[in-house]
Amino acid sequence: MLQRRVVLGSLALAALPRRGSAQLLGELAPPAGDVVLTVKGLIAVTNGGGMARFDRDQLLSLGTTELRTGTPWTEGVETFAGVSGKRFLEALGATGTVLRATALNDYKTEIPVSDLSDYPVLLAMSLDGVPLSVRERGPIWVVYPWTDFAMLDDRVHRQRAIWQLSEIVVE
Repeated sequence: MLQRRVVLGSLALAALPRRGSAQLLGELAPPAGDVVLTVKGLIAVTNGGGMARFDRDQLLSLGTTELRTGTPWTEGVETFAGVSGKRFLEALGATGTVLRATALNDYKTEIPVSDLSDYPVLLAMSLDGVPLSVRERGPIWVVYPWTDFAMLDDRVHRQRAIWQLSEIVVE
């Protein structure tokens, strides 16, 4: 029995973040490139001033995934790549229930955190292998899986699919 406790205790210690890691200190490295997204509010992981500022490479380093879907603004089913919304919020230690999202052109919308946990919503950064430019709804576009979940193709979810995303406040 004692041997089992020692092994289990060792496994638990091994699972803890190492001293100096972002998860333990609640800090991200500062962005090396142009900031494409700033996140404020109820987040545990920051890189200064109580906020998290990301350049493109930092966002992609969280792990990329693909979403094949059609959208109300494009033709046919296309392949979007970027960061899973759920993974993004987990990486930040976000604890809120709503995301107040703002675009480069000051368009604002509210996205319930439940959307990101209930569906594979993507912070898309490329379309069919091409990085999204500001002219093409980038550098970040919140894309819902409309093809797989037809009930999301309504006015409410279309308004939440913010493109040119530049800031999120987690509340």
